[in-house]
Amino acid sequence: MSEIVRVQEIVSKLWNLNIASKKSPNRVTIISNVGYNPSFETNGSFKDFVSRLLARRDSYRIRRFSLKLRSLEFDSAKYHLVNECLRNVLNRGVLDLELDINVNEVYKLPFEVFTCKKVVKLKLGSDFVIDNIPKNALLPALKTLFLDKVRFIDKSGGCAFTRLVSACPVLEDLVIYRNNREDWEWSRIVSSKILKKLTIRREDWEDLDGSSYESISFDTPSLEYFEYFDVLRDGYPVVDLKSLVEAKLELPLFMVGDTYDVKNLIKGLENVQILSLGVVDTMQVFCFFEEAVPVFENLFHLSLSTEVDFCWNVLPILLEKSPNLKTLTIQALHYTTNHYGDENTVCDCLEVYSFLSSCHIEVLKITQFKGDIGEMVQIKHILEKLPSLELLEIHGQVKGDDKKLQIMLDLLMFERASSECKVEVKFPVCFASA
Repeated sequence: MSEIVRVQEIVSKLWNLNIASKKSPNRVTIISNVGYNPSFETNGSFKDFVSRLLARRDSYRIRRFSLKLRSLEFDSAKYHLVNECLRNVLNRGVLDLELDINVNEVYKLPFEVFTCKKVVKLKLGSDFVIDNIPKNALLPALKTLFLDKVRFIDKSGGCAFTRLVSACPVLEDLVIYRNNREDWEWSRIVSSKILKKLTIRREDWEDLDGSSYESISFDTPSLEYFEYFDVLRDGYPVVDLKSLVEAKLELPLFMVGDTYDVKNLIKGLENVQILSLGVVDTMQVFCFFEEAVPVFENLFHLSLSTEVDFCWNVLPILLEKSPNLKTLTIQALHYTTNHYGDENTVCDCLEVYSFLSSCHIEVLKITQFKGDIGEMVQIKHILEKLPSLELLEIHGQVKGDDKKLQIMLDLLMFERASSECKVEVKFPVCFASA
């Protein structure tokens, strides 16, 4: 009898729960993605979009929200609509918020953006100013912060950028894209004990007039990934990258004032495991500051870029300082002349690649290979010198089956210092090995 009573009680509870749910009109509805982009919008103006958003019940939740407003479609009279829209979205528990609004310095983000408790990923752009961070700023769930051409100008004293980063206690990934002419008013210190990924990129290198060359510091002891494309600075007073795993650098060698000093930056890369030096100028920076180049005990993969008539004098330095290097990637194996314009001989600085005889790399990758005579001459020297090479992997950009076949035949004829060495050539539509 008692079992029958218990069954009846369970049925009764389920029935009451069903009745209650039918009476409740405010059940939570989760919307995965909401956004406004005038380039693709077909349901009216931005004002209409905001009206529809505000009309939704409070029980509607938004996971991701994207707002794109360009200058041609946007004017200052609509700024209040933007902030009204943002406050509404933040109240709906948004996790991923992306703003791409091209406005002038008059516009101010609502303070609610800096006190949102749930947002995990925040992208702010482009071309507006953040000049004040509220004292109660706190983004306790934010893990990714993307600043796309946002400028910081602090009118209340202190540093708005520093306060923003400090208000993100679990921030792991910080991305900063900057215009060439935008000079921040900030402490010039990126400081975070928990940050794992940092990307700083300039828009381009065409016009750097008005750019700041003032010193910058990186106090980021937990950083594992560092992507840094910037002008050379007067100095790098603090560089703490002790946990660094991968770094990608592009540093244009502009001789403005000749006051730059990158010794601390180079020394700070000491623990890196994967290092990529884009643009030839970056390699020259390492050459000019050779005394600062540390021994890269942990480095096992090095990637370099080359240009026509570029002197390779930095390559022996980097290889000597990388005793445990296993893989070397060369992006575009442009021939290096002997400084007299003879493309059939190698650069005198390389001493016919004799330094490779003591190099223990096992894998050499060459990309953007065109099969020119200068490239073939260099590959011949490489194969004759590297004693531990196990794989030469060539990614070709060659058209015509006859030329591809000739390249393969030539490679088969080259002597190899390592009896274990295999040569693999990969063309866009086929794969071949020698």
